[in-house]
Amino acid sequence: MSLEDYNKAYKAGKKDYQARLLRGEQPTLKVLDDILPPRGSYSEVPLGLVQIPIDQIVGTKTGGRSSAFAGNFMPILREDTEFAYKWASLSESHLNEGIRDPIKAYEYMNKFYVEEGNKRVSVLKYYDAVSVPGKADGKADHLLLHVHTGISHDHRGK
Repeated sequence: MSLEDYNKAYKAGKKDYQARLLRGEQPTLKVLDDILPPRGSYSEVPLGLVQIPIDQIVGTKTGGRSSAFAGNFMPILREDTEFAYKWASLSESHLNEGIRDPIKAYEYMNKFYVEEGNKRVSVLKYYDAVSVPGKADGKADHLLLHVHTGISHDHRGK
């Protein structure tokens, strides 16, 4: 069943990938390291364990995982890859036990970028989850996350 789910997610990923290409957009995940200003112009603020709204997760921290996912976090690697088997296994685990391990993510400009747990996010997005537990760090010159509610506040008072 889980490889069947992988194939459905793969088709959704390929469809999103093609649609983004046709619109002239980047077809894979956004990469935070490509977006950040030069080092030294921001600092990281640990935000602790929070529930991250899944619709605010838009990319990955580094470029290494970007090419495995379409911009909607659906997988775009073929079914005969180790990645597909791991995704399918995680999907099955989610259905049987739920995904409890928090992801590690960075918040920047009210959006989150995953450092650890891209497949977990992909599986949870596939099943239309609302949020995912995460250990988050924020970029202090832009946004801070209010840890108790998950509401973002601009520390400059805006």
